Amino acid sequence: MCDDRMKITFKFRTKPTKTEEQWLFAELRHQKQLQNYMLQMRNQMWEYGSVSVSMYDQIDHLKDLRAATSHYSEHPQDMQVSTIKRVNAAHEHFRRRCKERAEKKGYPKFRRSVRSLSWSLRKHKLKSGERVRQNPIRETGKRHNMLKVPKLGEVKIRQHRPFIGDPKEVTLKKTARGWYCFIVCEVPDSLKCVPKSACGVDVGTHDFLTTSEGEKVPNPRFYRHAERKLVKLHRDLSRKQYRSKRWYKAKDALAKQADIVACQRLDFIAKTAYKLFHHREFDAVVTEELKPSNMVKNRYLAKSISDASWGMFFDWCDWVAKRDGKHFQQVPPHNTSQTCSECCQRLRIKLKLSERVFHCRSCGFKLDRDHNAALNILHRAACALRGEVWDTILYETRNPLLQRACWS
Repeated sequence: MCDDRMKITFKFRTKPTKTEEQWLFAELRHQKQLQNYMLQMRNQMWEYGSVSVSMYDQIDHLKDLRAATSHYSEHPQDMQVSTIKRVNAAHEHFRRRCKERAEKKGYPKFRRSVRSLSWSLRKHKLKSGERVRQNPIRETGKRHNMLKVPKLGEVKIRQHRPFIGDPKEVTLKKTARGWYCFIVCEVPDSLKCVPKSACGVDVGTHDFLTTSEGEKVPNPRFYRHAERKLVKLHRDLSRKQYRSKRWYKAKDALAKQADIVACQRLDFIAKTAYKLFHHREFDAVVTEELKPSNMVKNRYLAKSISDASWGMFFDWCDWVAKRDGKHFQQVPPHNTSQTCSECCQRLRIKLKLSERVFHCRSCGFKLDRDHNAALNILHRAACALRGEVWDTILYETRNPLLQRACWS
């Protein structure tokens, strides 16, 4: 990807026939075997000769395999190259974690199954001399368009909206509720707007978020509401004979319900992030720089924190801001709930999670604790509207003269 371009992924529902689905399942098995074979090659070359195999070496080896046997030539070469790139990316991430001296290195393992097929779209030359990538979708003017799949032909696709930009890569993925197509397109980066309004956002488990203006978004708790049904499906699965027909049927039912919960959570987070920037018309959004992976170590709050998915919400806010030319930044989260937003005095006795009202003993200020934290988050980024410095010292932003200078 070029430095001045960003990627947007479009997701569409795909409806292959039974014959096409059998071909896709056979291709998934082949890609799994190829991925394990390439991983084994890297392991053996390093174990016996301390030789590091690169991605280009394996691509050249794939060309020899395709020329020698029909087992490899019968399958699409673009999908095989994408599988090799996947193995190479796993090794690069492993080396990066080793350099960072992470606790878990995460060496690439052999795959028991593969659920997605990816291939890059090639460029063809026009009469004018310009090189353009091929369009993976053929429009039919009917309810379903046709997706061009290498070696298979055309598959029905429900294209509910047109994709924009230059299509670069296509991925077919099998989920619990069917097949989906992901088309990655490159679009130019949007110019950042001049921020004229900003809000601080405090996330929590009681309310999903509270803005610095006092607006609250209730926590939907999708997993909590579906937990009883998931427990019943888990119990039904445990009572079935392993790998019997009823066991597979119960397993599919459990996977579908889990996928429904995940899609509900994703839909809610995407709409909430979009509303902050467009419906509320904020040009800049500031949140805390939380680390949910460390916070879930608390066994009393792990389930609620995982159900809220704050990390996914921060990623969506960052992506919407980049796509639409808005501003998104995170500030240190230290003592935002324990500090008064009026006099900047920190409480001597730490507030418990059950205490929902912040009461300052110094100035007598009373406010909802989440609203007070959102104001502190906004004050820590008081210079956001000027577009220069995001992180500012808390007591500096409390000075009315400095606030007027920053917000003017």
